[in-house]
Amino acid sequence: MLIKRYHCALILSVLTLMVTGCVDKKQNDDASSAFGQPIDPSQQNMLGGLQQYLSQIQKQGNAGDQMAQRRMGDILIASGEKAQGLGWIKSSAIGGNVDSQLQLADMYANGVDMMPNYDEAFIWYKKAAEQGNARAQGEVASAYLNGKGVEFNLEQSIYWDSLAAKQGIANSQNNLGAAYTHGEGVPQDPEQAVYWYTKAANQGVTEAQFNLAGSYYLGQGVAKDDQQAYAWYATVAKYGDSDIAGTAKMVMEKLTPSLSKEGKLASSKSLAQQYISMYSPTRKNLVFTEY
Repeated sequence: MLIKRYHCALILSVLTLMVTGCVDKKQNDDASSAFGQPIDPSQQNMLGGLQQYLSQIQKQGNAGDQMAQRRMGDILIASGEKAQGLGWIKSSAIGGNVDSQLQLADMYANGVDMMPNYDEAFIWYKKAAEQGNARAQGEVASAYLNGKGVEFNLEQSIYWDSLAAKQGIANSQNNLGAAYTHGEGVPQDPEQAVYWYTKAANQGVTEAQFNLAGSYYLGQGVAKDDQQAYAWYATVAKYGDSDIAGTAKMVMEKLTPSLSKEGKLASSKSLAQQYISMYSPTRKNLVFTEY
């Protein structure tokens, strides 16, 4: 296993030289002993094939092929040449490749080989969002909501969240539910809030599960249902951050006597176990409604 790891590192090192145009026959021959381990003939053939492949995609990238440009960028980034990789990804993004636009935005947002640049990140998220990319739409909504890379604009945030929510982005679904709960940027509509909280809760967003539990507990936008409230609060208590998990546990304690008196506590606990099993967290979101 250790030898395989050395060979993997060697291949990646040679890839870097190939891509940057700095490899010659002697370097290629010398590489075989770079880690004190000779490359067997099958690996030599593989390196030759890789060199041919890289030469071809570099040629295609130079000719303006967006997918080839993105592949070159990914290879360079993986081999440690992040600045050069960024250049190839940016060329692909400028050409209109939506995946490259999203990737470039992520790189600017996360500061890959640079300081984070939220203004640039927003520009590229917006371009990808305008092409219909759901995650980019959610990122644009978040940027408008938090004033990150762009001036705060609640209406624009809700607009982009609504597009992303319809495409299944769970955090945007929860945000949209919160907007309908409070009537912020949209008319107050508790039923629409519950609709979107349910969508997000089913995808594992604990904040949405908390919001949905509160809706059932108060009968807000949906018929009051203490069993549903208990089950969703139990899910939040299991998976939520300390603050909302603590609140969820307190409400469960309040619900327990009445559920027990009505003979519904056992079935409520059973439903809670189902929800805990089915709706574990997959995404996080910072927007939630306090009841």
